[in-house]
Parts: sequence; structure tokens; C-alpha cells
Amino acid sequence: MLMRGQIKKGLFMFAALSWLIITGCERQPESYSHTDFAMGTVTNITLYGTGDLEEKEKNIIKEVKKLEDTISWRIEDSQLSKINRELKENNGKAKASGNMKNWISQALQISRDSYCDGRNTVDPTIGALTQLWDFESDDPKVPSASSIQNALQGNLAVNSSQTTIDEEGTITAKNPNTVFDFGAYGKGIGTDVIKETLEKDDDISGAMIALGGSIYVYGEKPDGENWNVGIQTPSKGSGEVLGSISTKGDTFISTSGDYEKYFVDEITGKTYFHILDPKTGYSVETDITSCTIICDSGINSDGLSTACFAMGPEKSQELLKKYDAAAVFVDKKNHVYVSGDVDFSLSDKNYKEVSLEEFLKANQ
Repeated sequence: MLMRGQIKKGLFMFAALSWLIITGCERQPESYSHTDFAMGTVTNITLYGTGDLEEKEKNIIKEVKKLEDTISWRIEDSQLSKINRELKENNGKAKASGNMKNWISQALQISRDSYCDGRNTVDPTIGALTQLWDFESDDPKVPSASSIQNALQGNLAVNSSQTTIDEEGTITAKNPNTVFDFGAYGKGIGTDVIKETLEKDDDISGAMIALGGSIYVYGEKPDGENWNVGIQTPSKGSGEVLGSISTKGDTFISTSGDYEKYFVDEITGKTYFHILDPKTGYSVETDITSCTIICDSGINSDGLSTACFAMGPEKSQELLKKYDAAAVFVDKKNHVYVSGDVDFSLSDKNYKEVSLEEFLKANQ
């Protein structure tokens, strides 16, 4: 006959043995990292989990390239190219379906919300201008003044406010010069698509995804610690780290800067970069050299990083609040201003973190 103490001891030993059996059978997370190229940029993917992580990474890249075949204006039979042709052939009318309808709707809304200084700062409908400059070409050049003026016709500065899409996906563009270009949103959309893919795979416990300047951290690291995401020092070609953001999983981080896609005009020596002002037709004039957005959506983080870059920290405050986003602004005088609830650590000693008031005073 077992005494009570013996029963307790037996139960404890059984529970301990059961725990050992269960944990012994569980496969510990492994990791796999790979660098690739998609959507016109370098991709870096790190996966944590079980199963064939290399194959899972390949599937993720396939999804990204499939997205590129949908939203790239460079691909003749992409859905976006077909929409642009419809707009031209049907007097400003076209049809979008599925995810494309939602992406266009979201991009138009962000553009309208970012209205500042007489123009929408991140307009997806100014393809006539962005494609004219074509910063991603092998040999970009400054377009002629006349061609820029032609692209600006129809009040391109506020074109997204003249373009609508209804619940059925019918697009109506008042300006016949309307051409869609997702350049300011594409990488963010890519991270949103990857999030959906990761959520369907129970074998993946954590991931860090980088599509160019757009980053998504998913799930947990094996050690349970926060993810640390580095922000590049905005010096052309430096590759150094300005600082890092510590965050939980399911966070999107996008950076826009004048050091990403640019060229120097051989005749004038002037530098032009890819963030264009639809009011002037040239690169936006700003004291900012880099803007990083932290929020809960890829398309929002990507679009807002461009918008806030153009608007500057003071005029961006309402926009950031509306989208519940945080930001890290860097100016050309090596000042850093952090806006919102974000755990940012500055590591580059050549830069100084300042308040909004100090930031603005330095750029008066």
C-alpha cells in the first residue's frame, strides 16, 4: 500500500518523465538565411523554425516575384500595366480586382492624407513623371524641361485627389495624364504578402524579412529577445549603421532616403534622387536625408516613409498620429529626431539625437 508521500513522489516523477519525453521529442528551432534579388532590390530573409527552411525561403521569394509580375509597370502584361492601358484607352476608366483594388485604394488614401505644401507627397498616380525620370534604369538622365512640363499637365500635384476607386474596383481618373506607379509602395506591399505567407506556415516561429528598405519582423527569436533592426547611416555608399530599433514581432519598418537611388548630372554636377515633387517635377527639396517609419502595415510604412521624408518632422506629426506610426528623422546636419513610441538606440557617434525643437531650429 502506497503512503500519501509516496503517491506525491510517484506523481512528481511521472510528471517529470512526461515533460522530458515531450521536450525531448520537440524539434528545436533551426535557422536559415539567404540573400536574393527580387522587385528590383536585394532581399535578405532569415527564417527560424522547423522543416525544410531553405524550401520555405524559396517559396517566399516565388511569392515576391509573383507580386512583381502583378504590380510592376515595367512588365507589359502585369495587372498594373493593363490598368494603365485601360485608363489611356477608356478616357480615364479602368477596372481593378482582388488585392489590386485594395492596394490602389490604400495608396490613394495615404497620398490624400499626406497633402502638404500644395501637393500630395506620395502619389501612386504620377507614373507619367516617375517613369520619365526612371531612376532604376542603367543610365538615368535629367529629362528635358519640356517633357517634365508635359508630365505635370492636368494638375499632377494633386492627382490622387482627382482619382477614385469604388467598391467594385472601378477606377475613375479625371486627369488623362494618370499613370499608376507603385514605386513608393511596392516593397511594403511585398512585406504584407510575405506576412500572409508566414502566418499560414506553423513550422516558422520567427522571421526577419528585408526587401530593400522595407523590413518585416515576424514571431519570436529563438532566445525570446526583441528583434533588433539596424538603420543605415544615410551617407551615400557608407553601408554603416546609424542605430537600431528594438521591437516585438509583427512590426514593419521602412526607410526612405536621398542616398538610395540617385545620380549626379554630368553637366551641372547636381545630384538628383528618386523622391520626386509632383509640383515641380524634380527631386523634392527637403532638409531631410533619411526617414524611417515603424508601424503595423507594410504598405503604410513604405508609403509614409516617402511622405514624411518630403514633409519633414513638424508637418508629419498629424499623419503619423493618424496611422499610429513612429518615425526616425535624420537631417543633412547629422541630427536625429525620434517621433513616437519606439525603442531606438543611436550608435553612430557622428550623429546627435535631438528634440523636435532643436531639429527644427537647426534647419531654419
